[in-house]
Amino acid sequence: MSTIAVIAVVVGVLVVLALVLFAARRAAENRRRERERLRSEAAGHRQEAEAHASRARDEHAEARREHEGAAELAATAEEQARVGEHRAAAERKQAAEHRAIAEEHERAAEEREVEHAAAAEEHERAAEQRERRAAEAEEHARREGRAAGFHDEQAAERERDAN
Repeated sequence: MSTIAVIAVVVGVLVVLALVLFAARRAAENRRRERERLRSEAAGHRQEAEAHASRARDEHAEARREHEGAAELAATAEEQARVGEHRAAAERKQAAEHRAIAEEHERAAEEREVEHAAAAEEHERAAEQRERRAAEAEEHARREGRAAGFHDEQAAERERDAN
């Protein structure tokens, strides 16, 4: 072989070697950039998952408060009903003891019973409304929890892809 041919072959090999080295560096840089992008996305999903989890905790707390408020209103309604029943019984007893004015006392007892029954019904309606709001808050909290789980899965998937 001639000297020129040997030089041409060596130069060709060096050029091919330089191109391979350049391509390998470029591929490594692309992989590094892709890993960095996936890590960034994973961090964003984690942050979103944490925000959803925080909202879910807040919604659970709100639901618990609504349940407590509904229980308090139900207890108040029951107490009002007991008070109304007690008063009606007392009025009836007094009416029996005072036959001369029995008719007047009986009317008073019935009126009070109606008033207390109306108050008890009003408290019962308020308790039911609170219970409904509590159920809505619980459903919202469950949705937030599911969203947090989804974002957590997305973050884990991005981290796996990054590695």
